[in-house]
Formats: sequence, structure tokens, C-alpha cells
Amino acid sequence: MTEDTPFTSVIIPTHNRMESVRRILDSLCNQRSCPQRFEVLIVADGCTDGTVDMLHNYEAPFPLHIIEQAHQGPANARNNGASRAVGPLLIFLDDDIETAPSLVEAHVHAHQRWPNHVVIGYLPPVLKNQTGFFLFTLRNWWAAMFDVMRQPGHRYAYNDLLSGNFSIQTELFKRIGKFDPSFRCHEDYELGVRLIKAGISFIFMPAAMGYHHENTDIKRSLHRKYQEGKADILLGQIHPELRSILPLIRLQLSSSTLGSLMCNLAFRFPALSNNFVTCLRHVLAVFEYARLYRRWQQLLDFLLAYSYWLGVASELGTQKRLSELVRDALNHKDENHFEIEIDLRGGLEAAERQVDEQRPASIRIRYGQYSLGCIPPQQGAERLRGIHLRRTLATDLSKPLLRALALEGMIDVPFHLNRLCERMSG
Repeated sequence: MTEDTPFTSVIIPTHNRMESVRRILDSLCNQRSCPQRFEVLIVADGCTDGTVDMLHNYEAPFPLHIIEQAHQGPANARNNGASRAVGPLLIFLDDDIETAPSLVEAHVHAHQRWPNHVVIGYLPPVLKNQTGFFLFTLRNWWAAMFDVMRQPGHRYAYNDLLSGNFSIQTELFKRIGKFDPSFRCHEDYELGVRLIKAGISFIFMPAAMGYHHENTDIKRSLHRKYQEGKADILLGQIHPELRSILPLIRLQLSSSTLGSLMCNLAFRFPALSNNFVTCLRHVLAVFEYARLYRRWQQLLDFLLAYSYWLGVASELGTQKRLSELVRDALNHKDENHFEIEIDLRGGLEAAERQVDEQRPASIRIRYGQYSLGCIPPQQGAERLRGIHLRRTLATDLSKPLLRALALEGMIDVPFHLNRLCERMSG
């Protein structure tokens, strides 16, 4: 980094995880970025474990600021840190991240190349405490999350925003309204919704990497699902257009007897939840001992869904309110829906320009007189860009496109197929 590089503020909320904070600070000491070109703000959110004393004695090569507050949750802590930051660029990190030497530099360079974007960093997990089937499941979950964002032409959605490692311009963060402190979980998703609505583009930057020391186990995962159930009700109340895609709608509309059983238990007998979950966790251990992975996975999915329903029930209170929410979700009409039609006979580049200029929510695609299909609207996702059109033509609509080319009199279809594949990957 040079003197022209914008000063950067790194914000890290923490609650009683002193050793994790020490680890992330040690890793930030090894950044390739000049330590005088970024500051670190640690927000001690009701810490009582010696974290604050450790921070006051920590010798850092960069400006280190310690902010103490009563325990108010991560959203409030991040907002508090951002309000004290002086840099025009904010990097938000969780305290259980161990930053790669390239992290700060990669975030800064991404914003220089793509201004007015939100940059999402890479978080490969470090799994130490997990064993057996849960270790395998957790590793696959983390890999799948980032594999999707690596795909060319990925259409970003609100739930791609991860507060554990992302950066945003300070002015934009303030203008969009910061994190909503009423959320104790999925506050990043809610911020992502507002950013998507404002037309802000996301970008994934693998070089902005931090190793996530994942300490969760099955018990913590179940508690997390409970919190997600509560958060989704709040998310649906604030952003009604998202209700139709929330997991609770999909689960409620499921016709399975098991799904209905979970919902009824959560709403009618919540006091039995602790004993019920404890018994089923013992059954999980039996399935693993017997190496019955499929049965183990089915039971874990049941427990996670049941914990989610417990969170939903704690917020809604009655199944009548759940039925009303589902009805409203199914009847909700998106008044901001914007669809266009494009004709590929004018060329792919011209079609891409049209999409980039108009940024529709959905597209009907044809080649001359032949209808090829459409890119449907997707609630909570960014408006379409030209690169989304290219990806769809290379995958879902490749056969209809080639059929239209053949019917138009293209003799050498294999030649055009090769050209199409080259252009789609370009």
C-alpha cells in the first residue's frame, strides 16, 4: 500500500472470547498492508473475562482502539465501532477469524477497482472440535456456501452478505442505515436486503481471506437455528416481500406428516423441547455409532427444523398468526417487479448492454420468432445484469438457443455450439 491508499478501519465486535481476540490481532500484525494505513477497533460487548485488560496491554503496530459497552449484541457493537472509525472504508470481521496476510490489502484493492460495491471475503473453516459425521457435514456446508459465489455470473442475494468478513464504504454504510440492532442473528442478512434494494452490487474476493475457527457443535447449531427462526419472523415483518422465500413458508407448506408434527410440537408444547431434543441427540449418537449416516442426517435435519420452529413459535405465539403470515406471503404482490423482453438476433453483446442499462427483475428471451425461455424474478436478489444473461444461455437455455439457431438455417450447428461456448466463457 502507498500513501495514496485510503485509510481503512477494521471493526471487530467481541463478547468474552479473549483468546480469539488475541489470535485475530496477532494475525492483523502480519498484514502485507502498511500498519499505519489501517486502524483496528475492538468493541468489547459486555466482556467480563479479561478481554479489556488484555487489549490495554496489547502492543500493536497499527492504531488499536478499545471500545467498551454493555452487552447489547453484535449489531449494536458493529454500529458503535463504525461510529468511531475514521477511515473511508470499513472492514467488518468476526473475532474468531484469523486473517491471511492479504486480507486488508485485497479488500482495499477491490474497492479501488470496483467502487460503490460491497466486497465479501472468503472464510475457509478451521474445524478442530468437531468429529465424525458432524465434521463432514459442517465442512461440506462451508464449502458449498462459497462455491456458489465463485461461479461466473452468480446472482447475488441478500443472504450472501456475511458479517464475519466484508467491507463497505463508510459513507454508504451510514447512508443505508447501518445494522438493525433489533436483530441478534441475521443482522447481516437484513443489511443485505437494504443494500440489494438500493441497487448496490456485491462482489466475492477470495484473496480477502480469513480462516474461520469454527467452534460450533450440534448443541450450538440447534440454538443457532432457534435464533434464526426468531430472526426470520422479524425479517418478514420489516421486509414483507421476502416472506414467500423464508424457510418457514417452505416448511409450513410441506405436506409431510413429520413437518406438521414439528410445527405442532413447537407451538403447543414448547416446554417439552429440552427433554425432547436431548433424547433425540442421544439417538443421533446411536446412529453414528452404527455408521448409519443417512438416518443420522435425516434426524439432524429434523432437529434443526424443529429448533427453527421453536424460534418461530416464540416470536409468533400462536399457529393462527403463523397461518396469517403464510397467507399474506402467498398473496403478496411485488409492485416493483420489472420485466423486459430481449431478442438475441441483435447479438449477445447488444442484449447484455440492454440488460445492464435497464437492470430488470426478470427477462423473457427470444431469438427472432422463437421463444427460448426466461430468467424469472428472484425475491431478495440483485437486479439482473448482462453477465446473468450469459450464464443462463450457457446453461439452462443452451438447448433452446441451439434449436432456434438450427431452425433459422444455421447449417453447421456444432460450429455455432463451439462459438457459443467460447463466448459464454469469455
